Formats: sequence, structure tokens, C-alpha cells
Amino acid sequence: MKKTPLLILIISLCVLFTVLSLAGQGSIYAGEEKDLLKKPLLADVFTAMQKGTYPWALFDGEARAEAKAEAEERLKMEEELKKKAEEASESTPSPTAVPTLAPAKPLGTPEPTATPEPTPMFPEGRLEPLRESTYDEYLSHISADIYGDLGVQRAASYEFTQVPVSYFDDALFIGDSRVVGLGKYTELSEHADFLCETSLTAAKVFESNFRGKGTVENYLRQNDYGKIYLMVGINELGTGTTEFFMEQYTAVVDRLHELEPDALIFIQAIMNVDAEKNDSDKIFNNQNILGRNHAIATLADNDTFFYIDVNEVVCDENGNLDEELTFDHLHLIGAANEIWEKFLCDHAVVKEGMGPYPTPTPESTEPSPSPEKEGDTDAGSSGDSSTENGN
Repeated sequence: MKKTPLLILIISLCVLFTVLSLAGQGSIYAGEEKDLLKKPLLADVFTAMQKGTYPWALFDGEARAEAKAEAEERLKMEEELKKKAEEASESTPSPTAVPTLAPAKPLGTPEPTATPEPTPMFPEGRLEPLRESTYDEYLSHISADIYGDLGVQRAASYEFTQVPVSYFDDALFIGDSRVVGLGKYTELSEHADFLCETSLTAAKVFESNFRGKGTVENYLRQNDYGKIYLMVGINELGTGTTEFFMEQYTAVVDRLHELEPDALIFIQAIMNVDAEKNDSDKIFNNQNILGRNHAIATLADNDTFFYIDVNEVVCDENGNLDEELTFDHLHLIGAANEIWEKFLCDHAVVKEGMGPYPTPTPESTEPSPSPEKEGDTDAGSSGDSSTENGN
């Protein structure tokens, strides 16, 4: 009998969350997957909260309209992918062509001298995907690697310059909670402006007010920036296809360039997760991150847009975020952000008329010794509670 009140409370909460889910099916929960055999309706409430959508948004007309529009977009995309999958399955392979034999050469004909192949040049402009995401990849929340690594190779061909931290005096950093840590635990915040917050996505870059600091557009209109650094994408994993993410990300990059046409725009790769997270999470893993990094790298033209990948210095030999540098499998501990800062100083672009920037001394570019991990339990989140979907 003593357990009866607790049981009643649990049942009441289940009923409440189910009612909330039903009420939001046409708006804030319209985009959640529906499979009553595997997931009860009340689970929509918790899944949405992980993504930053809370039940009280039901009473916010603007939030309801925005969620409904996103759900309609996802439904449209799902129908298109399903249609393409059906068309692909119905198509029959073309008959195998019969090879044509080349005419025989007269005896004694010398073989032509082989000419060396010219050094391959990287194509100019933005690269097109090699294929489309499949319907099964969409249903499985796989961020398909549809671009390959050509964009990464092209971006890596640029010879970057080493600069002191004063290089960032006219820089703006935009990003999620990982970038919060970069500004909180390094000298960069004394030189550059930071517009970053937990759970930021590409879709919210120009919508966010960044806790009262102002919008990105206001900052760009009121200041003259020579460099803009962008890192978003971890929070979008599991949402939509690589094409859908790329469409939103490209719109952000193009808008930044439109508002600040003379600025160099640095597209920062999404930072990987550690081995434990990579091996246990079907969505937040390094294979999905790689697919999206390969996509955004194709935007780099090595003239105005540049792609830089901090994973080069914070990951182990297997490509996983070094477990000694993270406290929660996702974010860097406080002192490890200095490794990131040095990476940025080592990957600068200095064009004619910029600087001069004195070459930093070895002492000034070496990160300080890392403190014990126990003292950095809030690193990278600036006091925010960061979860899998709140980075």
C-alpha cells in the first residue's frame, strides 16, 4: 500500500506526457519518428527536449509554426528519398556491352612512347556530391559520406602561415558549446569576439540572440571583421540527410560572406568524439562526423573560404578524440583548448596588405601544462549543462 502513491504519480506523469505528445503532433512533435511498436508517444516529449524543444513551446505560436514548417520539410525530404529508392529498385540494369576488338597491328610496328601523366589539378569551384543519400541511410540516421575526401585534399593543399594571437584582433568566432570552451579557456577572447552557445545549429546561427549579446547579423553590421571562424554541426547529427545539413550550412557561409565580403571565412571541421562515444553511439560517432566534414570541406576555395581541421591535433592515431583531453567524450578539458588555440595560430592566412604579424616564438606557441581533469569538469560548456544533443 505504501507504494500506491508513487505508482499513481508515475501513471499520472505517463498520462500527462502522452497528452502533451498528442497535443503537439501537429506542431512541435510533428517531426519525431512514429513507431508505436518501438516507441510510445510520450517518448516524443523527451526526445524533443534533448533537441532543445520543451513542452511549453506548445503555448508559443511562433515556436509551433517553426516546428511545423521543419516537420513538413522533413516529410517532403523523406517522400523524395523514398520515391528515389523505389525508382532505383524498379530500374533494370542495362545489358552488358560486347567489347569491340581493336584491329591487329602490323608486325614490327613500334610501341608508342608513353607520355607521363600530368600532375592532377584540383577542380575549381564548389564540388558536387558523388551520389545521393539513400532512404535507408535517412531512416538509420546515417550522415552519408556522399562527397568523398576531394574537398579535404584540395583544402589541405593550401600552405598556411604561423601567426601570433594578435592576428585574431579582427576575428569573430561563431559556434556551439565547444567554441564556448575555446573562448573561456584561452587568450583568444581577449582579442576576438565570440558568439557561441550550447546547442547551436546551422539553422539557428542567424536566429540566435546569444544570451542578449545580439545577433550575428547585428555584429557584422556594427563591426568590421577580417576573419570569421565557424564551427557548428555536432548538434545536427541524426537530423535529416547530409544534403539537408549541407543546404543549411552553405546558406550560413554564403550569408556571412554577403554581410562581410572582405573577410576570410574559416570553416572549422566538426570535432570528433572519443573512442567510447564513437563505439557506443549510433548517431554521435566519428563516421557520421566524417561524412559531414567531407561535405563542408567542399565549400573551401583556398581564396576566401578555408577549411581547417583541429582533429589533426586533438585525436589519437585511430581518429578518436584523445580521451586524456576530454571529460565527457565530447568537449575538451579547459587546458586542452590551448592546443586548439595553437592550431589556429599555425593555420592562418595572411594576404597582401595584412599584418605584419611577427613570427611567434616557440615559447609563446606551446600550450601550458594541462591541469588534472578533475578540475575541469565544466570545460567547454561555460557553466551550461551539455548533453549529447546540447553541444
